[in-house]
Amino acid sequence: MTKSTSPAANAGLPAIDRRSLFCGLGTAAAACVPALGSTAPVSDDPVFQAMASLEQLKIHAEESDTAYTIAEGAYFAARRENIIVTLDGKEMRTHEQIDAHFTPAFGPGDEEEFNRVIETLRQRRLSDAERIERDRARQAAHDELARCEAQIAEVEQRMGYREIEARKESADNAVWDAEYAVMDAKPATPAGVITLLRFVANLMEILDDDGDGHYTGAIRNAADFFERSASA
Repeated sequence: MTKSTSPAANAGLPAIDRRSLFCGLGTAAAACVPALGSTAPVSDDPVFQAMASLEQLKIHAEESDTAYTIAEGAYFAARRENIIVTLDGKEMRTHEQIDAHFTPAFGPGDEEEFNRVIETLRQRRLSDAERIERDRARQAAHDELARCEAQIAEVEQRMGYREIEARKESADNAVWDAEYAVMDAKPATPAGVITLLRFVANLMEILDDDGDGHYTGAIRNAADFFERSASA
């Protein structure tokens, strides 16, 4: 497994992050394991100690995620409302869109449209005054969009959006590291062994793209065996 470097690309509005899916799986697995006889108290088992740390970090990550969700909603609402330039009835939200509006592009299969434009240009060339007016409209659109972007940057700074985003990223990374700490823990009790096996099975089930369940099923079968043996 490798860490994800994006909280949401993400991009635009966020997609589901695997790290958020992992949060709390260890706690759920531990809750379903009965108290079993062992050579050491369960509270001293490194697996359960690692899970306790994971639970605390998960709570902090949920708080950061809530704050980020609120800030993100406000930020993108401000962008939708304020970053917009209208040209010939079309809404432009980026400088690339403005340039594309003034520079027609032709892709594969557009030969007919290309030839039509060329023929139109042969029949009538823009005058110097018309070219100047066209360039002036293009620059005015860029200037207006830049003004809108400056307003959004001010909103972003005022709400502390980037700081909130960084705190969420840090909290998510801490949870991710804590999940690895659970998997690296060396169990000292039968309950720790069983819980660790089920914890890993849950993670593998999420990561299993094929969905055949053979690997996770094998791990859970092993966990069931150890639980029956410890209970005997």
